[in-house]
Amino acid sequence: MFAFLKGTIAHKELSTQPVDRLLIDVSGVGFEIWMAQRNLASIGEVGEDVIVHTFLAVRETELTIFGFETQEERQLFQTLKTVTGVGPKVALSIIGTLGMNHCIDSIVNQDDRVMSQAPGVGPKLAKRIMLELKSKMDEFAPHANKSTKPVVKDNLRATFDETRMILEGLGYTATEINMALDSVKKDNELSDKSNDEPDVEMLVQLSLRALGKASVK
Repeated sequence: MFAFLKGTIAHKELSTQPVDRLLIDVSGVGFEIWMAQRNLASIGEVGEDVIVHTFLAVRETELTIFGFETQEERQLFQTLKTVTGVGPKVALSIIGTLGMNHCIDSIVNQDDRVMSQAPGVGPKLAKRIMLELKSKMDEFAPHANKSTKPVVKDNLRATFDETRMILEGLGYTATEINMALDSVKKDNELSDKSNDEPDVEMLVQLSLRALGKASVK
């Protein structure tokens, strides 16, 4: 019913959950939109004009609008919903926690451990997602930052995994950690072709710096 909504941000409701609420004013009509935390944090500030790509979920007694920054995210959301047991809020939680690229990578590489980071996704559901969606990921590969190959080498991946556990122990959410690690990878050009690999201590410091910057925005 709605492909997108263009209007002015009237209110942003940020929480510690991977799914949050946006209210936009479209020609005097206020639309409540559920969005992934990472998108809501970056889409703009109150009073700014935005375009939100949308999906309308219809139930017998409820109409819910889910919002996305890009058409590709909306398409991935709809693909996730085809898996039995993945409702719209769980699908949005997956995108909000992992981000589009990590989500695609985890499915292509059959890494159900990464998929299980999303709230509402247990081990059995994660394996079902891996099984049912791997063959459908080719269409999303062009929209990932680089490719659907592993983002880092095995030894660097182990460093990232240990860093993730340390940050979890410090009380950061999976969404915050993924956003911080994405920022560190981008700012320091860490990839499967990297020659200079940070140790855990350095990676924790860089991640905490990224989390500190995000908290003051």
